Amino acid sequence: MPVLGKTETIELLTKQITKEFRRKPKNLDLHVDWDFIDYDKNKKEYYFDTVKRGWKYIVKFQDGYFNRFLTVDAVKSLIKNEYPDAKTIHIDIRVKDNLSLLKTKTIEEIVSLMSLNVTVNLDNEVMLSKEDLMRMIDLSLDMGNEQLFMEYSAQYNSYQL
Repeated sequence: MPVLGKTETIELLTKQITKEFRRKPKNLDLHVDWDFIDYDKNKKEYYFDTVKRGWKYIVKFQDGYFNRFLTVDAVKSLIKNEYPDAKTIHIDIRVKDNLSLLKTKTIEEIVSLMSLNVTVNLDNEVMLSKEDLMRMIDLSLDMGNEQLFMEYSAQYNSYQL
């Protein structure tokens, strides 16, 4: 389950947008509308709920002379291009309510304080046939790997039930 930070996500989006538009975007960064930010009193931080607001723009980039915006769903789609076996993608955008936030005067300063974490849940559970499991058990015995032997034996025994 990969967890991407802000820089990794921006790099991934830059790569995917370059593939889609056939040119590298300029000034790619978060662009969260402050009107749609909620406040968590317990953690003392502002957050953007990407589950409720999949239709809102969260990324802004310059494409030639124009600014383009990507919605939460579009960002998830670009991430899915990089991780095709992703089952779910969760985007978490937060900013701490502290003195740094009070000193900001522009949206760009607020965006620089925002943390972005993307959690990608992969569907990488592989189901082997009985014959494949028997081969893997034999291979683990030949290698002398007791842990693999136990795992494959447990899978094989689950077929027997």
